[in-house]
Amino acid sequence: MADSSDRGDKPVARLLFKPRQKAKPVEPANEATEDTAPQSEQPSPEKPPLDQLRAFLANQNHMFTCGGSIPIVERPEPTKPQRAPTRDRLSNRLTTDEPRTSDPITIRWDVADMKGGTGQRGNPCDKITLPLAPGSENDIQRLLDGTQPATFGRGREDVYDETYRKALKMDTTTFCSTFDPYSLGIVDTIAQVLLPSIVDSSTHRSVRAELYKLNLYTSPSGKFKKHVDTPRSPSQFGSLVVCLPLEHEGGQLKVRHEGREITYDWGTSSTKPDFATIRWAAFYSDCEHEILEVTSGHRLTLTYNLYAMRGTGRLTGVSQTLDIAHLPLYQAVSNTLSKDPFDGKGGTLGFWCSHAYAFNDPIETPLPDTLKGVDAVIWEVFQKLNLNPTISAVIELEDEWHWLENWADLEPYKSDVEAHKLWELAVPTKQVAGKEFGVFIEQYYQELPESLRLNEIFTSWGRYLDEKTQWLTTPAPKSELQIAYAAYGNQASAETIYSHCAILVDFPAKGGA
Repeated sequence: MADSSDRGDKPVARLLFKPRQKAKPVEPANEATEDTAPQSEQPSPEKPPLDQLRAFLANQNHMFTCGGSIPIVERPEPTKPQRAPTRDRLSNRLTTDEPRTSDPITIRWDVADMKGGTGQRGNPCDKITLPLAPGSENDIQRLLDGTQPATFGRGREDVYDETYRKALKMDTTTFCSTFDPYSLGIVDTIAQVLLPSIVDSSTHRSVRAELYKLNLYTSPSGKFKKHVDTPRSPSQFGSLVVCLPLEHEGGQLKVRHEGREITYDWGTSSTKPDFATIRWAAFYSDCEHEILEVTSGHRLTLTYNLYAMRGTGRLTGVSQTLDIAHLPLYQAVSNTLSKDPFDGKGGTLGFWCSHAYAFNDPIETPLPDTLKGVDAVIWEVFQKLNLNPTISAVIELEDEWHWLENWADLEPYKSDVEAHKLWELAVPTKQVAGKEFGVFIEQYYQELPESLRLNEIFTSWGRYLDEKTQWLTTPAPKSELQIAYAAYGNQASAETIYSHCAILVDFPAKGGA
């Protein structure tokens, strides 16, 4: 896991046209607390339709993390051979809402290479079964002996610093576990909540969970200060952390995204009735998170990397019941659009993606397959409503070149007459949507006015959005390098422009309006 720092300098774009009056920003609604149920709230009827939808989106509990628990049940050995399930019995088993339970979890690890030692009774491997049986407390010490100090990533280096992270680890080359996140339904839940795979969607998606590490945070002062994980692949979208039942206090996992914070407190004692329970949490790769100090006992976790995969169909079991039309957001969008928010004049509806994506990655551009949380849901809602959404990089032009503010009113120089005529035909807007992902690089000679030359760059890369574009959200803080251009001549210069990712829907005018 590695630190991830935001880009220090704010990206700047130039104003290339006579400035228009800025639209008034939409005031975001108060963010819902964790104790509220924003999905059940209906937008206020007195607001205009688009403001209702904006308020609804602002009140959504943005789905950047999810978690749960699974009880461990010791099942008695069968007294007679079990009959194989028929197709009907198997179908009923997959669609019932019975609570999931797990067998006790066994972890095995190699010890033969550790100082020439061996496990119990001279075996080259050792094991521990959780929850611990009475009298097996020594198993914990043997597990501790089989671990190594955990490092963390800083840039491209692995760093060992106990003031920042104090933990122990095992790599997957030295241990294995009977824990299976697939059979327990955890992977299906993640696919539904964090990476929706919608019934009848043309982009079926699935999740692959790859075991990454075993970690032990022990008292006193086992911890991991706040950090952001570095994805190991363009298709990795998050992490899954599974906490196994071992007595400890402290060690809370805090996950943060866009000003929101969720805390997972897995501290437990063998005296608690729910002690024999597996607890888990999954979150996106761009979420900041930290592990508070463990004040007593040992916090034992398995960590999985989560990858977005192209699925061959729908998810199994209860996941087949997920239909986008039953989601509150679908109803809110459908109700808003039924009121024709553009008054028959047509326009563009825009949604700034709330999560960070490497959408200009030269190797792989997995969008929209790896859209996350509410971004994925809004995409699927637009698809379900047959609105033909597009996903694009969008740049916003800022008014910095004050000497161009009155360009359209200036008397053109004789050499620039044709350029001036072209410029007056269509004054561009302040937002440009790209035709495709990828960094656009251009260079030109300073012959025509720079305003017109840059206009040609923008129209080559993308299209100016309509003045009537209505945005439902605001851009996320993080941006991607989008355009790099250089001008050569008497005054050579080089500039860069950054973009944000957005989902766009174009509405045609009705009746020629």
